[in-house]
Amino acid sequence: MPHIMTVVRQPGIRLSRVFVGAMPLVSTIACGLPTEVPKAPLLDVRWVVPTQSSRITVASLLPDGVTILPDSSGFTVAIPNSTVTRTLSQDCSACVATNGLTAPKPAFVALASVSSSLPAEITSAALVGGALQVVMSHNYTFDPLRPNAAPSGAKGYAVITVSNGTNVIGKDSIDGATTAFSPNTTVTRSIPLTGAITGSSPVTTSVVVNSPQGDPVLIDASRTLSAASSAVGLKVARAFVTVVGRQFNSTSSIDLSGIDSTVTNHVQSGALLLTLVNPFAVTSTLTVKFSPQGGPTITRTVPLAAGNSTVRIDFNAAELKSLLGHNVALAYTGAVTAATASVTISPRQAVVITTRLDIALQVGG
Repeated sequence: MPHIMTVVRQPGIRLSRVFVGAMPLVSTIACGLPTEVPKAPLLDVRWVVPTQSSRITVASLLPDGVTILPDSSGFTVAIPNSTVTRTLSQDCSACVATNGLTAPKPAFVALASVSSSLPAEITSAALVGGALQVVMSHNYTFDPLRPNAAPSGAKGYAVITVSNGTNVIGKDSIDGATTAFSPNTTVTRSIPLTGAITGSSPVTTSVVVNSPQGDPVLIDASRTLSAASSAVGLKVARAFVTVVGRQFNSTSSIDLSGIDSTVTNHVQSGALLLTLVNPFAVTSTLTVKFSPQGGPTITRTVPLAAGNSTVRIDFNAAELKSLLGHNVALAYTGAVTAATASVTISPRQAVVITTRLDIALQVGG
């Protein structure tokens, strides 16, 4: 009848002929002083080996245009740059009537609006940093904010509003009393953005220029006003996102190269024991590939549940012998299914897979 012995091996300890060769000595001591050379008992040995953990980071769930900041303090959100151009004729009907004439500059209000899309998968998020840079330029024949040469003449103003749907996330103004806007020059404003955003609506930048009546000037209704916007460092600490067509992917390795033939020749069976910690409200069926250096790939599938779970992957003796003694590349892949309409994500989250190799050896006899 075989004896049963359990050995827990710490990572980095080489298991070889020293371990197996010690078995007869154990038996001899246990039986007292022998009168003849003893025969070692048949031992069933269970060998449990902690191995390297794997991580599937939140990056697998991120929509295009959303990335993790280097310090993992949040996510950056990218939106396209945008530009809008308006002709004077679109905003000043009186300028059309006096086009080509030298006449008192009519009062008018110019409205320029442009939108940039957010990643559609963002259900909601709160901006905690970043700004929108707006660069305004024009080639009018006059300064729309200071159309009168006299210091006491009427001054204009501009208001820039940044919104996402019905939420105003940034606002700024330019006062002609303090800021000139001469022809063929630019005015640049950096507008801090805060508040809730959603990918179901674009980020809209609206520029309103209120220009009062001014001194006589040659009116050219074909001249233009432009506004260009670009986002700088938009940051959210966490977000709610829809998960569509996403894949979990992770690679790591299990170093079994320190195990020599003294052990592999006695392998009977074994398994990889997985403890999975999944902080996301998603599930998956993971394909797990074990690729020993210079050997054939072994493929298994395991379920990934939300929360904590344990899984056992069994191997036969031939499969174990192909893995032991080698550095084994390990890959996890699988399509993700969301348990809810939107999933909460934060930058430091990850699925953590902790593994232990449980091997049954038979020695002695």
